[in-house]
Order: sequence, then C-alpha cells, then structure tokens
Amino acid sequence: MTPRATPRIVWSLRGRLGRHAQDLGPLGAELLGRLARRAGLDRRHELSLVLCDGPTIRRLNRRWRGHDQPTDVLSFPLHPGDPRRSGVTGAVGDIVVALPVARAAARAEGIDPGRHLARLLAHGLLHLLGYEHDTPARRRSMAAAEDDLLRDEGVEGLIRRSARMP
Repeated sequence: MTPRATPRIVWSLRGRLGRHAQDLGPLGAELLGRLARRAGLDRRHELSLVLCDGPTIRRLNRRWRGHDQPTDVLSFPLHPGDPRRSGVTGAVGDIVVALPVARAAARAEGIDPGRHLARLLAHGLLHLLGYEHDTPARRRSMAAAEDDLLRDEGVEGLIRRSARMP
C-alpha cells in the first residue's frame, strides 16, 4: 500500500511574537502534517495552523468559549463530526496555538517546548476530527487517540499528562 500524501497545511502568524516565531511556522506545519497523515487525513484535506500571542488567543477564547483568559490551543472545526467518516474534503478547520502560553506551560512542566507543541497540535487535530473530552469515556477515547498519534514523536498526550498533574 502506498503512503497517502500529506494534507495541505496553511500556517500564519498573528499578534506580537518574537523573532523566532517565523521559523516555527514551517516546523509546526510539517509536524501537523505528519500527525494528520497518521490520523488518516490525506492530500484531499487542508488544515490551518495559526501561531499567535497570548492576547490574540485570549480574545478568541472569550469570544468563542466564553472564557476570558489565555489558553494554549484552540480548535475551530469547519464541519461537525469526523471528516474522515463523512467524506468531507477540502478545509477541515483551524488550530490556533499561543506560543508564549505554550512555552510557559512547557517550562512549568520541565519539557522541551517542541515536544509540548507536538502535544498541542495532536490535541487540536483530534478536536477537528470530532473528539471531545467532556465525559470520562470520551476523555479516555481522546487520550488513547492522542497517545496513538504521538507515539512516533516520543511524546505523551496532553490529556494523559494533565491527568497526572496536581
């Protein structure tokens, strides 16, 4: 069986970011492409990756989730459910990562920021694929899916990691 082509990843920067943010765009897009391919998306699909600052994600979080605080990752699916099962092609959705928030979380956990970025991208991608963690059963399912996606990256999933934190 021939490997599927990687989905198209479009990335952008928003807000006030340091000078190294421009370098993270292509790296994040490449990583997201690998994760998306592992998840079963292919060249018929497109994902958007937005790297932003804390104030930008805080505004998005307040507007779309009603939480007036920054967070590390938000996902905005364009279609309900799982696009792999519904036959959706084209744009699947947007993943927004606040680099300063993610960097601070990685530092607080004592892990490499790149590994934490992989964890956030996997988490965001799964939300685009219809996963949620609002019940214990759905949380277990999403945690297992995160672990599957991240296994080859050598990174533990966000949900499993947060379950062990105080």
